[in-house]
Amino acid sequence: MATEWDDIRCQLAWAAGFFDGEGSTGTWPNKNRPGAINLFANVTQQSASSDEIPAVLTRFRVAVRGLGRISAPTPDLRSGTYLCQWRTHSFEEVQAVVALLWQDLGPVKRAQAARALRAYHAQFSQIRARHRRPARTRRADLPAAVHPVEKTRTELAWAAGLFDGEGSTETQRRRRGAQAWSGLRSKVSQCDAAGVPAVLSRFRVAVGVGWIEGPQSGGGYANAYKWAAGGADTLCALELLWPYLGAVKRDQALDAVSRLDARELIRRYRWRAAAYEFADRHRRLGEPLVRYAWETSAV
Repeated sequence: MATEWDDIRCQLAWAAGFFDGEGSTGTWPNKNRPGAINLFANVTQQSASSDEIPAVLTRFRVAVRGLGRISAPTPDLRSGTYLCQWRTHSFEEVQAVVALLWQDLGPVKRAQAARALRAYHAQFSQIRARHRRPARTRRADLPAAVHPVEKTRTELAWAAGLFDGEGSTETQRRRRGAQAWSGLRSKVSQCDAAGVPAVLSRFRVAVGVGWIEGPQSGGGYANAYKWAAGGADTLCALELLWPYLGAVKRDQALDAVSRLDARELIRRYRWRAAAYEFADRHRRLGEPLVRYAWETSAV
């Protein structure tokens, strides 16, 4: 039971980090009832095709005990890809998902959820609530919390969730005079008009390396900040996040390492051998994402 609870806490922490990066909670007008509003929570991801559900959305839905629905991918004209969404507009489910994620959720998404829930409740001082029995009762049980889970584990799981939503690893072309070479770089981006986003500061503390850049504006974004790390620091961060990281960001990291420039200049980087050892080890192990026993019964 202790192991099961540890696994659940880490999956919920991952889901909270993912929601901090890609999720939102809000309200929209009820077209069939003047003055009324509906509540929603959603997470959106890009998909490569019309029949491919992003694995991170399935993982998120599993983590929140099967609540919500995942829509079929729809064309996104702006990006030329498809958009896929996990969503729920049931008050009971929105409230339950927020409660499940609350312990690990960042301050911005907490405040957003609190505003939406307060607005939803406030409308019933002006209109009468309609109580309806759901067509299908949905219930998700959780085991009792047998002990606190080590905070380092849950913070790294949360950080991996944020990285799965907003992070990337890539080779960065650099130049000094006539010489050019490639370096390794990871980053996580967030926007906040009030200053450095709290989730980026928290992410940096969780992985213990890197720095925060910004603010910058452009490309459709304003007040954009990013956590960034290069070289050995990138490898350190990836190693810590790896047990909780999704398959797409794992593959992206391994691909970035494989594309490192092998020029003589880069051989002076002490982390180069460590980068290739990192990639070889994880490819050789072929580590699948951990599947927990409770996952198959949650959906």
